[in-house]
Amino acid sequence: MKKVGIITHYYGSQNYGGLLQAYALCKKLNALGYDAEQIQYIHENTQELSSVIRKWNMRRIANAVKIRFLRVKEKEFWGNMKKRSNALEEFRTRIPHSLEVYSKDTISQSNDSYDAFITGSDQVWNMDWYDEAYFLKFVENKPKYSYAASVGTNELTAERQKLFKENLADYTKISVREKDSVELLQPLVKVEIQHVLDPTLLLSKNEWDEICFGKRIQEKYLFCYFLGEGIIERQLAREYADAHELKIVTLPFLNGQKRKCDEKFGDVKLYDVSPGEFVSLIKYSDCVFTDSFHACVFSNIYEKNFFVFPRSGADKMSNRITSLLTLFNNQERFCDSSEKQNRQYIEFTRKIQSDTVDFQKEVDKSIDFLKEVDIT
Repeated sequence: MKKVGIITHYYGSQNYGGLLQAYALCKKLNALGYDAEQIQYIHENTQELSSVIRKWNMRRIANAVKIRFLRVKEKEFWGNMKKRSNALEEFRTRIPHSLEVYSKDTISQSNDSYDAFITGSDQVWNMDWYDEAYFLKFVENKPKYSYAASVGTNELTAERQKLFKENLADYTKISVREKDSVELLQPLVKVEIQHVLDPTLLLSKNEWDEICFGKRIQEKYLFCYFLGEGIIERQLAREYADAHELKIVTLPFLNGQKRKCDEKFGDVKLYDVSPGEFVSLIKYSDCVFTDSFHACVFSNIYEKNFFVFPRSGADKMSNRITSLLTLFNNQERFCDSSEKQNRQYIEFTRKIQSDTVDFQKEVDKSIDFLKEVDIT
């Protein structure tokens, strides 16, 4: 059996969506007969991705030396961050990955371990944190593919266009996650660029149920998963929850830092949540408010009532949300204007519907792309 190495934002990631897409792509590829695994690669910005773990260790040292100067709340905060980190790390045992942890200086050594390489999914081609390893520049005389790679924007400077042209020149096949990325990149390369689905959409509801936890919150609840610091959506969530007699369930401080917007928001604050329980919190919710792409994915998979808001400071990444919502014909659930950011609009939005026929066509097309990975 030929071996496929996948490189994405995996090692040290504290992101639920990132780990779930990594799990999904390996699972689907292996079901198709490949021997696929995530390559553990230390990105230059991995310091940010794994900051929770290191900060906890630093705090633990400080605690041992200056225990009397460490406030109780501070100890509690870092204890909660450690609980979350542990839950995420436990989930990694379900994801095939390399034993070796590679760096920029050693990643070329992985050529000896794999017969083909795939970059993606997720924002591996977001040029704000450019790393040539995610363009597979280290690969030597092996087939190179991208699967559902995300650029994270719908425009490129001339300098960045040049980088894409150079980096993608020797790819065997290319696929991207957003439809507008096809138009953005196609003029820069010779091979046809295909639009495919995020790996999380390749698995059925039954397959996700395999890792989904049981119902944790017994009361009716609104699940709020906010990566950004927006105040309007949090205020609207409070209004909606009160009107429908729902508890607000949150995962506070998702960036690993204290944020005022999270401190007093939510009735039930959870920390020891694995990706499997993240799926569960969506599955059993009465409604979902979010600014996350993958929270939208699972809301659609489980046909939950949901609303998505622009993430503060990440306006240029809204193309991935609109691309996803268009796929499910749920564009009105993107509350991207003041006219839509009020309870009246939300209350009168039609119930969620799934056009399963068109969606299944997209799934089949995406799986066909993976079937064409040639590693002979």
